[in-house]
Amino acid sequence: MNWPEVRVWRKGARQKLLAARAAMTTAVREDLSRRLIEQLKPVLKDRPAPISFYWPIKAEPDLKPLMRELDAAGIAVCLPVCVKLGEPLTFRHWTQGAKMERGFWDIPVPADPTEVEPRTLIAPIVGYDGAGYRLGYGGGFFDRTLAKLGAAKPGAAVAAIGVGFSMFRLASIQPQPHDIAMAAIVTEIGALTPEAAPASKVCYLDEADAAYAGFATPAEITAALGCLRGALAPERQALIDYALWQVGVEAPPSPDGGAPEAILAALLPRVRDDALHATLAALLATLKTA
Repeated sequence: MNWPEVRVWRKGARQKLLAARAAMTTAVREDLSRRLIEQLKPVLKDRPAPISFYWPIKAEPDLKPLMRELDAAGIAVCLPVCVKLGEPLTFRHWTQGAKMERGFWDIPVPADPTEVEPRTLIAPIVGYDGAGYRLGYGGGFFDRTLAKLGAAKPGAAVAAIGVGFSMFRLASIQPQPHDIAMAAIVTEIGALTPEAAPASKVCYLDEADAAYAGFATPAEITAALGCLRGALAPERQALIDYALWQVGVEAPPSPDGGAPEAILAALLPRVRDDALHATLAALLATLKTA
């Protein structure tokens, strides 16, 4: 795809991912955030400070408990500040109890205007791929900031870590020359380091037909999702739409009856794709907590 085509594709993908993230219940997102923090702690153990976090918006993972923990341990924490649209971000030191003010889009930022330069940046992701590329909100703020700080250069002193939920892993975000890969991407199931070599195959199960191997086929998954359509409130339907998009089905199935929780519980062990499995697990958790 050329850049105009990629922009259109990214816009559509971004809308689906953001809607699905917002459709999860607060309890589900809080649980995913807690698990993500536990995976992020060892990744940050040897990373240099100051460490830049972010103030969560739009149902992003909430890392404020980790911010407080690091601050209490004497590790310098900072937050990004948007000074002007189209310009790189700047950063201000943050501590517990620091006076805050409203920045761009009403996002809280430290009121003290003194700037600091982070050595480790934590970037929230909308989606990501196995090569370590991050799909953001489309404003280009983090890419411009990383370029300014030299994060893309070999042996750079500054590194960026993307954080998000594993259900939003994509086959590819269609990276362009201006995109900068993350040093690592951390989700609730672990850390992905792009340069890490893939594990060797120990069998040829992944070459077998899905049904032969015991995995659910796209048709079976689509039929199961049809049973959920009437079980979720309208504000949760985006989770089903996103799962269908992952399967490659655009038209939503008609409700087909059945017990949604039982259907999902039976389907989950047979789902081959990790990201789709995470989406369906979030669906099941949302059904239980909605």
